[in-house]
Amino acid sequence: MELLRVENIVKAFGSTNVLNNVCFGLKPGEFGCLLGSSGSGKSTLLRIIAGLEMADKGEVMLDGSLLAGGRVFVKPEKRNIGMIFQDYALFPHLTVKQNIFFGKLNGTADAYREKLVEVLGLKALLDRYPHQLSGGQQQRVAIARSMMVNPQILLMDEPFSNLDEWMKEDVR
Repeated sequence: MELLRVENIVKAFGSTNVLNNVCFGLKPGEFGCLLGSSGSGKSTLLRIIAGLEMADKGEVMLDGSLLAGGRVFVKPEKRNIGMIFQDYALFPHLTVKQNIFFGKLNGTADAYREKLVEVLGLKALLDRYPHQLSGGQQQRVAIARSMMVNPQILLMDEPFSNLDEWMKEDVR
């Protein structure tokens, strides 16, 4: 059984077709990678899967449940999908700790939260604000926030682009 199924996704912005009948599936434990030139619709497709954008046509299914298609549209916060954005999307008025724990589920174990903070090297940064961080540090905060909800699937839009080589290896 497929964990994620994307079927015949179509998306246009005005008269510009961005996605045209995109189809693919991923089984549990599989990794997928979207390749294409700048402006080819990779980020748009990820946003459609996450529920942040609506397709003009097609279906998105997660673990056999329809998330989007026809008259069905499950809100992003109800999808159990994590998304790491290209531009971090951190809340500037919240500290690192508040950003990380923003989407936290009440059932997220303390040990899991502490492990994320440790693995991503964020312990000393918890009381800082995004403007006080480097690009790589902000990226690690965004990764931690996405993983804090322990999502069923994690969508990543160039998640390692601002990390040092040694940190990329650790985070992977």
